[in-house]
Amino acid sequence: MGTRGYYVYRYRNIYFAYYNHCDSYPDVLGVDMVQSMRSPRAITKKREELKRILDQRKDSRKSDGFTISSRRPQNNLMIEWIYEIDLDRNIFHINGIPFFNLECLPDEDTFVKYIPEQHYDNYGRIACTPGCLPEHKYKRPAPPVADDSDLATYQSSVCTGTGVALSNLLAISDVLSPDEQVRVSLLEVMIGQCIARFDHYVRPFVGQLIYDFELIPHHNQLKDNEWSGACSMANFAFVPQLFDTSGFVNHPKLNRKEFTWVREDTVVCIATHLDDERCLQASISRLITAISEQKDVPGNYFGVAFSIYHCAIVKVVKDAHSTTFSHTAALQFLPSFFAESPSTPGITALARLGHRIDPALFVRAMEVCCWPGSTIDKENLLAQEVCNNSLSHASCASLPPELWREIALHLGLQDVLTLGLVSKLCRETASMVLRYPDVCGRRLVAVSQETPKSLLRDHRFLYAASFAATRAGVPTTVLVGWGNGQKEIMNLPIDSLNVCVSGSQEGQGGEENLVGVDEDDDDDNDDDDDDDGEELQFDVSWL
Repeated sequence: MGTRGYYVYRYRNIYFAYYNHCDSYPDVLGVDMVQSMRSPRAITKKREELKRILDQRKDSRKSDGFTISSRRPQNNLMIEWIYEIDLDRNIFHINGIPFFNLECLPDEDTFVKYIPEQHYDNYGRIACTPGCLPEHKYKRPAPPVADDSDLATYQSSVCTGTGVALSNLLAISDVLSPDEQVRVSLLEVMIGQCIARFDHYVRPFVGQLIYDFELIPHHNQLKDNEWSGACSMANFAFVPQLFDTSGFVNHPKLNRKEFTWVREDTVVCIATHLDDERCLQASISRLITAISEQKDVPGNYFGVAFSIYHCAIVKVVKDAHSTTFSHTAALQFLPSFFAESPSTPGITALARLGHRIDPALFVRAMEVCCWPGSTIDKENLLAQEVCNNSLSHASCASLPPELWREIALHLGLQDVLTLGLVSKLCRETASMVLRYPDVCGRRLVAVSQETPKSLLRDHRFLYAASFAATRAGVPTTVLVGWGNGQKEIMNLPIDSLNVCVSGSQEGQGGEENLVGVDEDDDDDNDDDDDDDGEELQFDVSWL
């Protein structure tokens, strides 16, 4: 059977795609493309040729032997290899991943050595060998020049600290609490799932966004889908941690704004080149200005500058007479593609920032939940009216808060929300319980002490994790990010992200009965993977 592929030219943001029916491997079609672009004046000649085609083209999107489109061709089940000659940025891409500098391509033999068959990074994506010479690698765009006017707020405001540790910024311990560990580990799984490649047709946009984002020269040049993809990745840490299979939970789409208020006291802006000091300061300056203009009430406010690869957090303290700020350094957010741990300082920082007590958490949770038999808007309006106007007049049995908490921990999500409508005390109790992530009706209460053997293979621990959980008060263990069995769909706001949630048999004394691992073939039948169970997938379809 032939190995199908495309060879593609990008010029003026238009893609000229040629179909190749067989022998699309790097040592055949890949070598042909390298040879064609190493010839004298090849780049100039190809630009002139494509310019003539565009000038002569009318309404037809098809020409002899190739297709013209503003949409980038994607790998799928039928198209295994795509070689893209990017004449706009002088980059040679393979399967959407930037590899080589078009102006300094390796020779044919070296190219084949750089792209050996079956050489992948730890997330399963094709990767260049470590021996690739710097002159052959693609060039990341230089950081934009930040004008002095972009830094005016930063330089004119009172700064009380730069490169501040997160624990000092939030006035919390350096050591994560057990519930913080759950939030951090779940966010690591979500980000790992955005990076990981399981087959050719899973979430092409999210994976492509990660590679393309560092090629964007300035945040003002972000396309709408690039902004929404990046903002939703940052927002993973701040949405109510409720992820359902039945449609009961519906996280809304984000509308593009320069500044997105993810909580009453927290704002996010999407940036680029945060690893450049002046770009970092310009982004911090934007956040300080946004907070100063939007918030008149004295208090502590937080801003997040986010670029997928890095993030930075600024704390703005407003009182009646002055405004001061302090901020972290640019923290690595995205793990290395060859990481040996899913943890990064940026993921930990955003998860801990999102885990702070939120007085509006109950109302926010009600807003994303749809009661059976009613519309979202009607039920949420009723819920907010009750919460805002009636709670202070309600009363309940005089039980200690600890007992109410224990009662709430034995309830399912819908019952917890109903309990929160009873009285102010019950609402506070419900808010405490809602701080635990609820995944497919299971409340995640701790990270499992040992990593299951099924996750130790092929670096699966980079995008999956095991949690101790409860379901209606019954202890269980769930494996988030990997599994096999019956599939259901969960909704989370970003592209088509499918994340398996595999449950142990509940009520069995907490013993693990994790689901077997079965990707695209039958060669993965380890002794430790032969358990059966359920698999719940969530489709994170947002854009």
